[in-house]
Amino acid sequence: MKIILLVLGWLFAMGHPLVGQPAAAPGANITIQLDFESAKAIIGLLTKAKVTDTELNQVAKLYGSQQLIEKVTSYDNTGTEAVFKQTLREIIETGTVNGKDPFEWKIVKTNLGAVQHMISKVEAKGPFLEDVKRCILPYCPPTSQVTARACFLVGGGALGFTLGHDDTFNVALQKIGDNYEGLVSLVAHELYHTVQLVGERARKKETLAGNLPKPVATASMLLTNLWSEGTAQLVGDVTMSGKPTSFMQRQSEYQRNRQRMRSNFALFESLLFSAYYDSTAKAGNLYNIGFTTSFDQTAYYTGYQMAKEIETHKGKAVLAALVNQSPLDFCRLYIQLYKEHPDQINYKFSSATEAIIAKLAPWQDKI
Repeated sequence: MKIILLVLGWLFAMGHPLVGQPAAAPGANITIQLDFESAKAIIGLLTKAKVTDTELNQVAKLYGSQQLIEKVTSYDNTGTEAVFKQTLREIIETGTVNGKDPFEWKIVKTNLGAVQHMISKVEAKGPFLEDVKRCILPYCPPTSQVTARACFLVGGGALGFTLGHDDTFNVALQKIGDNYEGLVSLVAHELYHTVQLVGERARKKETLAGNLPKPVATASMLLTNLWSEGTAQLVGDVTMSGKPTSFMQRQSEYQRNRQRMRSNFALFESLLFSAYYDSTAKAGNLYNIGFTTSFDQTAYYTGYQMAKEIETHKGKAVLAALVNQSPLDFCRLYIQLYKEHPDQINYKFSSATEAIIAKLAPWQDKI
């Protein structure tokens, strides 16, 4: 089942202005295709006592299922299509999965009722479209023309993810349950990554002969993710709903990271220093420390704090404009900001970090 929802920035600005906030500039146009096909098919199988090979093959080949399999395989080498089918059959026919459960079918089965309820609520449209618009449109450039597929899945360990094949983002419903505010937040976060991707494609880049030098490539990767995840975290900030939700409570990393923000900045600076000056440093290891749940996604919150300060002092329109600019501009703007307001911004970069960002400037139109 697929539903096409059209988000028009002009209509939103004219008919649904945000209280106390500037409405999105006319022209932003975002089309969202909601895809529940894989989630519904798997839920249908989980209500059965037996399943055929044909049914398993059909479900495994669905677009959303293939996205899920690729994602699980990326962090767990047992997450293959064969294991997808074998473990799904096991939980359908025995009620559980003995041994490793890389697709987390046991969690899916436990939350089946809540997931079905959430799908019904979103399919009925209601306020969901307007709530997502309210989060995202103020942070979109007026030139944004985005068509995205929101693929709702059940299974796997990732809460939300993109794979980069097309303008698709994926959301794991069993992680949300029946928490509406949590789903709005997560969809806004992941959708904003698609907005960023479209903006990145529109940037004029210089042709690069050969590969970027390793220090430049690794350092710029960290800084790009600092901007993209930090601003998306602000756009989809579930704490701004004003409602203490079970989803937010499960995301205890929110509170931990905000309590240790100074340490988060110091950790990111250490990762960046290693990326630029240590020729043996592996980009994947540095990324995993800052941007995965292994360490509570600490760099998400470093970037979030930077984005929040920019929003406070410069406004949402300035953050929106960064979508079409180099990720380095995000860092330079933050540095400029704390130099202009030294008594108002608590978290500043070291001179070594400022120097690395300056050294990357000649490469900004190539990254």
